[in-house]
Amino acid sequence: MIIKAFAGSNSSTSINKQLVTYATSFLDEFEIEILDLNNYNIPTFDIDIEKREGFSDEIKRFYQTLIDTDVLLISLAEHNANVTAVFKSYMDWCSRINHKFLEGKKIFVMSTSPGSYGAKNALESGSKLLVKLGGELIENYSLPKFKDNFQNGKIINEEFDAELFAKINEFRKKI
Repeated sequence: MIIKAFAGSNSSTSINKQLVTYATSFLDEFEIEILDLNNYNIPTFDIDIEKREGFSDEIKRFYQTLIDTDVLLISLAEHNANVTAVFKSYMDWCSRINHKFLEGKKIFVMSTSPGSYGAKNALESGSKLLVKLGGELIENYSLPKFKDNFQNGKIINEEFDAELFAKINEFRKKI
């Protein structure tokens, strides 16, 4: 089984990358590759670029990375009550190659933010998008107040940590 994880963010200090990396530690019996969207040079989706240049090698490489995956763990950052432009753009490019490119992929989607809402707007809109693109959403999780609840690479609030652990265990049963 091929499992990949990434944050829907291009921040070099992404709190969502920290969260998704931590979540993968609960699945230590699997080999999981953690992707970084900064390792792909993909422009903002633009129909004119697509018409003029087609799909760049970088777009094809990211697309193929997701196609070759059975299971995804994705942590969605939130900008202005929605998913980030970089995440949406990457999904847009891939969907232009194959609209249902996530078909057959089992997905655990999560989010975190500095605020008390835990990026639940991004979690909701991103989840809808992932399902529309063919993904099977198995579990979701939101961590509020990242700076208060996450330190030294792990969730320090026992209740929030136990909730993530329980959801990961349910996810494990379904993959």
